[in-house]
Amino acid sequence: MGNKILVIIGNGMASNRVLEELGPEHPFAQIDILSDEAITHYNRIMLSPLLAKETTLDAITPHSGDWYSQHRINIHLSCPVTGIDRKEKTVSCGDKIFAYDALIIATGSRSFIPNIPGSDADNVIGFRTMTDVDVMEERLQNMQHVTVIGAGLLGVEAATGLQSRGVQTTLVHRNPVLMNRQLDAMAAGILNTELAQRGVDVRTATSPVELIKDSNQVTQITLEHDGQRQTLDTDLIVFATGILPNKEIGEQAGLLCSRGIQVNAQMVTSDPAIFSLGECCEFEGNTYGLVAPIWDQAKVLANELKNRYSDESLPADLQQVASYEEKTHLTKLKVSGLDMHSIGRFDIDEFDAEEGIEILRLSDIDDGIYKKLVLKNNRIIGVVCVGDVADSFWYHQLMTEQTDITPIRTTLLLGKAWSKAG
Repeated sequence: MGNKILVIIGNGMASNRVLEELGPEHPFAQIDILSDEAITHYNRIMLSPLLAKETTLDAITPHSGDWYSQHRINIHLSCPVTGIDRKEKTVSCGDKIFAYDALIIATGSRSFIPNIPGSDADNVIGFRTMTDVDVMEERLQNMQHVTVIGAGLLGVEAATGLQSRGVQTTLVHRNPVLMNRQLDAMAAGILNTELAQRGVDVRTATSPVELIKDSNQVTQITLEHDGQRQTLDTDLIVFATGILPNKEIGEQAGLLCSRGIQVNAQMVTSDPAIFSLGECCEFEGNTYGLVAPIWDQAKVLANELKNRYSDESLPADLQQVASYEEKTHLTKLKVSGLDMHSIGRFDIDEFDAEEGIEILRLSDIDDGIYKKLVLKNNRIIGVVCVGDVADSFWYHQLMTEQTDITPIRTTLLLGKAWSKAG
């Protein structure tokens, strides 16, 4: 171990995954984490169960203070970064200056709030941080109705969490299909039924037109469906309509940015001493909102840091260089006990199927079970599983390995246990 210093901007899941991949024997004398939040790293994936009182903040906080000290890590909370001096290799947090040999930008993303009338009100929030959960908690006792706009993964989870706390919740989605990026119409129908049974008022093919304010607080929302408008009372608006990468600190430093901070396959930015990963970065035109690719990025970045900054680094031609590659990842959702998994090109149906496409289905709607496999030339290219997800990972493996499923076609929908291949 030498005297090199690593500075990380951001204390979210991406940066902490890098620290875990580096391990206690990392090559740095010191690591400084600069966080604009007031609390240490927590698992953002668990914000919905936290809101629903199914877990606690302590339970979703993976590392203690001792863990950080054992890894030679200093955490600086409530320390928003105000600038990067690439020439001097320093990062500023107001009047505090941090020197670095290597710098990681892992600033994540923020909720996209559409520019519709009234969206600047005080009771319009996203659902990305502990601060958002705190706002909901503070208002819960005095709320009668909440409107969640956007029925992707986060929107559905937010709606179920709020409804479980006894607040009437309306879930508004512009697309006719709930979670249309993760589910097909039939799977979404099962989800819709589940949400309705739990009391959520689901409005698909519906758009918010205006948020009506009184003293900078939204009191009503006007919705449009099939050309007809309706105004509802509401006490809080939660937007879950996508995310925007927090790339601004990279732009201010003069790094190449487009949708996010641009990186190469080793997660290096346009400055060789600065790295980036997670929801703030962009690789080959893609940005990220799911955990699985960020975990892959963290592994690659940790490898690059070890290669670059270890005292006994091997010559470049002898180093084992890891490269980030795009993969098809499995998307998982659990809503009040209902499991849903999807992979790949699941949204193809019989009406728009291209040549060589075949679709296999198994459904028991009364029991909330549905499987759909999309095949092309006898290989899986898309999967949706609802209710029974036991074989999702096997389907993912068959898809990733491009296995010819011809020998097990007749039992494929029944799962691995019924199939001879495996």
